[in-house]
Amino acid sequence: MCLVRRIRRQIRELVEITAKKMGEAFIKNLAADKIKSIAAAAESGDWRGAAPVHLWNPPFCGDIDIEIRRDGSWWHEGRPIRRKGMAELFASVLLFNEGEYFLVTPAEKVRIRVEDCPFLLTTLRVENAGDASTQTLYLRTSLGEEVAIGAENPLFIGADSSGNAEPHPTVNVRAGLLGLVSRSVFYQLAELVVNRADTAVESAVESAVDSALDSAVDSSVDIAVDSAAGKIGEHSTQSLGIWSSGVFFALA
Repeated sequence: MCLVRRIRRQIRELVEITAKKMGEAFIKNLAADKIKSIAAAAESGDWRGAAPVHLWNPPFCGDIDIEIRRDGSWWHEGRPIRRKGMAELFASVLLFNEGEYFLVTPAEKVRIRVEDCPFLLTTLRVENAGDASTQTLYLRTSLGEEVAIGAENPLFIGADSSGNAEPHPTVNVRAGLLGLVSRSVFYQLAELVVNRADTAVESAVESAVDSALDSAVDSSVDIAVDSAAGKIGEHSTQSLGIWSSGVFFALA
């Protein structure tokens, strides 16, 4: 009897092990199928750039083992996705909703993990540098998507979640999807820092002088300049930051 029970137990254990392996293989194949279907849907879409994921309401199909790491790299099942084109396709169907991240197509929605921000901003391009009213700063992600810092895509300097003293600069790339400003780009932004009070007074002086010149009264120029200079008191708060798209973003 002992031998029979032992054989039955071994058979049962073998069945359990086999079932577990089959289950793992099934899940792995299912995940692979989902990745293929999402990539195919993204690639065949009739949109350019980011997909209109806000217009789609597909059923939630569970979690998938995909992670975006702090350095902007995409990983699947612990291995990096080395094909940039594949990462770009996934990024085009990325959705942020209530603190969670999803890959979305018209047919399905799967949840993924994001270590910090879904994008890493790696390059800076400046138009009309030095002119507070027209200067525009463009940041490009590691996947090639470009965004202009402005009212719709603001720059925010927060605290690093790891608890260290380093700043955590982010920009809204699109629809709540943030881009982390890389250290090299942040140093470049620091070189563009101005004192808001200085630019405000300079603008007020120029405006006052232009107005006085238009009045064709020579003595009014000096009066206008003195009046504008008096506005320094109105901008006494020493705020350091940068201008982009006509908006001032404080950095200190």
